[in-house]
Amino acid sequence: MTSQAQDAKMRHLAALESAKRAKETLISIRKAQERKTKFIKCKGRNQKRFMVGGLADIAGILEMDKETLLGAFMALAGIFNDSAESATIAAWKLAGASELAQRGATRLKK
Repeated sequence: MTSQAQDAKMRHLAALESAKRAKETLISIRKAQERKTKFIKCKGRNQKRFMVGGLADIAGILEMDKETLLGAFMALAGIFNDSAESATIAAWKLAGASELAQRGATRLKK
């Protein structure tokens, strides 16, 4: 027969081992969640990049050299940060929405 102290010690060791396994499981679940979150963010970022590429194709600026295109994007970013240019931005938005609507209607007719 084992004493109560020995039984308690065995239960204690079993509980420690169980806690260790639970902690390892928790760590692996958290790492999996972090990987999934990172993957989703990357996927969203890539979708935006492809969308910008498609819009550049529609606008006909894919043939521009990269320096000119980057300079134009930097100028565009400066305009978006200037609240005095809100009328220009609104006009661009209207023209872009019109072009996308026209392309959408053409695509649906096919």
